[in-house]
Amino acid sequence: GYHLMERKSKSAMRLSTAIFAGAFGALLGTLYLLCNRVTVLSSKAPPKKLSMVALDLDGTTLNTKHTISEANKAAIRGLVQRGIKVAIATGRSMSGIYEHLEALQLPSPIPVLCLNGALALRGSADGKTTQIFTDPVSPEHTEMVIDLADNHQKDGKPDPLLLQFYIDDKIYAVPKNDHHLELMKRYEALAGHPQERLEDIEALRKIGQPAKILVLTEDPDSLIETAKKRFGDNIHLVRGSPEPFFVEFLSKGVCKGTGLLKLCKVDGVDPKTIVAFGDGDNDMEFLEYSGMGCAMKNARQVTKDRADVVLEWTNDEDGVAKQLQRLQEQGILCPAEEEVKMK
Repeated sequence: GYHLMERKSKSAMRLSTAIFAGAFGALLGTLYLLCNRVTVLSSKAPPKKLSMVALDLDGTTLNTKHTISEANKAAIRGLVQRGIKVAIATGRSMSGIYEHLEALQLPSPIPVLCLNGALALRGSADGKTTQIFTDPVSPEHTEMVIDLADNHQKDGKPDPLLLQFYIDDKIYAVPKNDHHLELMKRYEALAGHPQERLEDIEALRKIGQPAKILVLTEDPDSLIETAKKRFGDNIHLVRGSPEPFFVEFLSKGVCKGTGLLKLCKVDGVDPKTIVAFGDGDNDMEFLEYSGMGCAMKNARQVTKDRADVVLEWTNDEDGVAKQLQRLQEQGILCPAEEEVKMK
């Protein structure tokens, strides 16, 4: 009996040892994978020096009141005074950006990527702009988006969606019911600029080709799924941000990321010398193509996954200002002239 108990005891010990070894091995494996994950995330090593800052607006530079905090204003003005270049990249039209350029009161015009990269301008505090480039939605795809919105159904019944066209610095809308009017007010509160109301689609067609088309809906994910089936990869879709009650339709290949690359080519800037800040789906390529992509603490997870750095601060905690201060204190962010001297 004693020997039997001893054998059982030894067997139990061997089993416990095996379980412990297995658990320890699994832990080591997990740590290894985590280390590898960190390595992968850090593989896009930032350059020794950054000399330009590119800023998303909503959910990033703007707080939840849709204004630029005093801390962010001071940080951005400080960059310009030091000779560090600054650019804005946003899904907004230029009409929704003027007030923020006026609030910043920068001494000279800065590049502004509007409409998620479909239009680039140089804008200043006095409201004057000059166009750098534009990439509108084609007539064929414009008609397809109109058809998609007009013939939308919900529960088997006609449920036309609200369309907004972005042409130059204006937003045109064709509301068809009271719900559309409510959505227009909601978007106006977000963008800070009213839309021009038109009676029908024909009036829109006469104005010109849109750089961006917005379709407002309470169910953006379902609309995106339907649009992907209809368009394939022939048009670029963006889920609304920071409030997802719309879907953006852009020309194929148009996004903040490609817009940033085009802007860099025009201005002779190396994208790897840019630190970019963002929070939404429309910022993913923008952060990825820059030298250092910083996602806000309040960013969507898909955006954080594409960033080099996830900040510990939200847009209501002056995250942009705090990260800019940190990068300057570390000597990573400095004017291009200083970078040349340091080499």
